[in-house]
Amino acid sequence: MSQDSPPNLPSVTVVVSARNEAQTIRSCIAALLAQLHVPELIVVVNDGSTDGTAQVLERFANDPRVMVINLERNVGVPSARNIGAAQSRSDIIAFTDADGYATPEWLAELLLPFAEETVACAGGPDRAPTGDRPFALAVDYSLSSLIGSGRLRLKNRFAPYSPAGCNLAIRREVFEACDGFNECLDQRGEEKELLQRIRRAGGRIVYCPEALVWHHRRVSPRRFWRQNFLSGKARVDILRLAPDAFSWPHVAPSLMVALLLAALACYLASGLLLCLVPIGAYLLALLWDAVQALRAKRSWRIAAWVALTSGLIHWGYGIGLMHGCLRLALGKPVGSGRCARGVV
Repeated sequence: MSQDSPPNLPSVTVVVSARNEAQTIRSCIAALLAQLHVPELIVVVNDGSTDGTAQVLERFANDPRVMVINLERNVGVPSARNIGAAQSRSDIIAFTDADGYATPEWLAELLLPFAEETVACAGGPDRAPTGDRPFALAVDYSLSSLIGSGRLRLKNRFAPYSPAGCNLAIRREVFEACDGFNECLDQRGEEKELLQRIRRAGGRIVYCPEALVWHHRRVSPRRFWRQNFLSGKARVDILRLAPDAFSWPHVAPSLMVALLLAALACYLASGLLLCLVPIGAYLLALLWDAVQALRAKRSWRIAAWVALTSGLIHWGYGIGLMHGCLRLALGKPVGSGRCARGVV
């Protein structure tokens, strides 16, 4: 695409949900204001932040291109996104996260597919900025590697492509017809469930490889493990609301975790070395992933972390999915139970 003259594109409102993002929200908004295809409006929903996010947002108070909505309490990402989307009168509503920043071509590339009326939604890749810490760059690699994530975050043959909430655009009329994000899914997965409703209604979802968002990753093993744990738990909630979203790749981590735990129990009970074969094969797979990261990134520090970050994806997500199944068996509500609308 030409850097100087983007083609005739639909109007767009960009919605950003922010919760304690004082360190990154300014660069996020600055990148949106510098888009080749200028959004009609940027709506920033400050979701009950307790840091300096509100003070940073005061700098944009006199900019007519930016609308800031300060919520007194934390309502969760899906509710905050719905509040922001309600302000849109544009053809398209785009969503991104406050802990990232878009490339100048992001909106121009993301909106190109909407020239076809059958396209209801589009999304693109999100990558860690090259200057981030080695652990964050290892997380970034694992999230897109075959061993780490089965490359499910990219368009592939294993499962239907679902854009991430940090790089997502939806026709406003489709978004409103689907009643927006389900506010019960306030702990992750809200965009996946909405996309399944869009698919069910016959809408096309398109992958735009050039529509790039730089997205900061978790910077500690504990926070990254929790992110994956919540994703696994949310997958069960998604399936409770949308059983037709089932895909075997999404339950593979739990099956693998169960197999490895069974192998370990077998060894402890019998002492048979043969029981350790699955564990050895798994460790070799993680080592292979690290070697591939070394070849791709040319960094021993990143490669060393990859063996851990890929494992954290498997065990965090796998245990989270098991936890979600247990909650289902105990009759626990979807999400945290604080949703405003109830289960749709």
